Amino acid sequence: MLLRVDLQELAEIADSRMKTLFISCVGSHMWSMQSPESDIDLVMIYIAPTRSILRGDRISLTVRQHISARGGDIYDTLGWEIGHFINQLIKGNVNAIWYVTSPLVIKPSNIQEELSALVQANLCRQTYHSIKGMAESQIKSEEKPAEKPRIAGKGYRTALRTINFGIKLLSEGRICFAPVLRTPGAEEVMEKMHRLDEAYVASPLPDRPDEDAFREFLLRLRLEEMARG
Repeated sequence: MLLRVDLQELAEIADSRMKTLFISCVGSHMWSMQSPESDIDLVMIYIAPTRSILRGDRISLTVRQHISARGGDIYDTLGWEIGHFINQLIKGNVNAIWYVTSPLVIKPSNIQEELSALVQANLCRQTYHSIKGMAESQIKSEEKPAEKPRIAGKGYRTALRTINFGIKLLSEGRICFAPVLRTPGAEEVMEKMHRLDEAYVASPLPDRPDEDAFREFLLRLRLEEMARG
């Protein structure tokens, strides 16, 4: 199914000046939890021309969500410029971590592989706050009155997979996309949230990532892009 992704069409979503560095599939497919009705969620990471940045030209830090239908599938695509992406990784944004470490890379590159290795070498306690915020939002999506038709139990399932991801990251320093293929109850989810808190307190990871390593990575990319003209 994923082989039907039209990379040229995706590239055209971004500003024509931007070069796509890699494209990853996230969402339910990343967790091996997709159903036949699931959208295919894609993220493009692109780089703006260094010359444009130095000139002070206006550049797009993100590409807004773009939804399209192809071959019977719904594609939900967004994009982040590499500078914005690096800043989010330094902040410990769990979405950014997922974007670069997803096991489903649609357009691979050496840049994605190197950055994924850098992220995994710099896992830190700071990511706890993003993970917990994500899980709390997913729990609320299950508990609040439905404003539109939704899949019962989805909020608790997505919350539990996020929490499990956080526990594994904080306690073992590992990235693990373990699916949740059953519907947990509210009590189980909240008990796991408590375990997430405990994992944060006891985590042997550093408080923050090595920011200089990420900044040097970005600087090298900018200089290489400018050298290519």
